[in-house]
Amino acid sequence: MAYRRTEAVAQRLAENRRRIINAARELVLEGGFASAQMAPVAERAGLATGTLYRYFSAKDELCLQVFREVSAREMSILNAIASKTAPAPTRLEQVVRTFATRAIRGRRLAYALLAEPVDNAIAEERWRFRRTHADIFTRVIQDGLEEGSFEVADARLAATCIAGAVPSALIGPLAPESHELDGNGDHVIDAIVQFCLQAVGYQGKMTGQGLAKDQRVTA
Repeated sequence: MAYRRTEAVAQRLAENRRRIINAARELVLEGGFASAQMAPVAERAGLATGTLYRYFSAKDELCLQVFREVSAREMSILNAIASKTAPAPTRLEQVVRTFATRAIRGRRLAYALLAEPVDNAIAEERWRFRRTHADIFTRVIQDGLEEGSFEVADARLAATCIAGAVPSALIGPLAPESHELDGNGDHVIDAIVQFCLQAVGYQGKMTGQGLAKDQRVTA
């Protein structure tokens, strides 16, 4: 019986933790990390505010967990695309197009992940996110060099430049006060994709194809 009670307690604790993280993510989606204060998170999760502190010592720790989970999900999607057997130019376009499309369709959360002022812990995690992004690009660009599709002096440096350029190009359009994405954001996505392909010396044309166009960054 003691074992069953312990198991039930552990399950309840895990469920509460998930409710808290999900509630915080919803608030970040609606208003950025600044909206994920402990009291609103508790209300959204259906828990007492004091209960949150049993799981997370402060708002910053909770927001860090949200950042880690969402960014890991995004990188997993991009990594799956990069690992396909398609030609490198197709994969590079799909990685960039999918990243930009998901960011635009999950605009407020994407802006929080990429640009919102944050504490040092999240800033460091954001840097790791960018490094993982560069790792994905490096693999694809290296494949393109071996195929003869790309022409760059250093695959890693080129990948790092692209990994920095893509989020930087999106920050302005994603900003809450921006109207650049009013209507259709395809022109922004196409311009970013074209830049990335040209940056690696690709002489062909864009396919216009990407994955997960109907998915949001919250997936």
